[in-house]
Amino acid sequence: MLNKIKLINIFQKLLDEAKNSYDEFNSVDGKIGDGDLGVTILHGLEEVNNNIGKFSDDMGANFMLCSQAFVKKSGSSFGTLIAFSFMNISKNLKGKSECNHEDILSIFEISLKTILERGKTNLGDKTIADSLDLIIKKLKDTQNYSEAFKSATKQALDDFKGKKIKIGRARMFEDKTKDLDDPGMFALNKLSSIKIE
Repeated sequence: MLNKIKLINIFQKLLDEAKNSYDEFNSVDGKIGDGDLGVTILHGLEEVNNNIGKFSDDMGANFMLCSQAFVKKSGSSFGTLIAFSFMNISKNLKGKSECNHEDILSIFEISLKTILERGKTNLGDKTIADSLDLIIKKLKDTQNYSEAFKSATKQALDDFKGKKIKIGRARMFEDKTKDLDDPGMFALNKLSSIKIE
């Protein structure tokens, strides 16, 4: 069950992990992009945490605050995708004080749909969308969230070793990307290591 208290706890832990992985995120992104992924994630999560005092029992309203935080602090394409995902999740959860397993599953389904549409990408392009797709598949079989997130995001990285990234600036690097992790997939795997209680 996901509620206001648990959501606050998750975002506090995500911020701690973003601080710990800041340089690593930038480094992985710098191999094929602007090298600012750590900046994007850290600044967005800092702003979310700055607004935690405004969180209410309405989960939809809380995700809208998260969306606004990423809009305010991130001009990057990755940050924009996160902001739109949070906004669409917010609409779906409007008025709900608790999220059951089906609601949690829908959070990831909405995120995936948003990223595919807004990012103009497809499954198999070696992006964070592929990680989300595997998370959804695992959540259909289990409610052990920590394990599902960790195993799905690790599997996504493993499954796409040796494959080219087909979207974004990374396309310029062609075959070089076969040996590199997609930065978004890498970051999601790191962030999925937090303990969800």
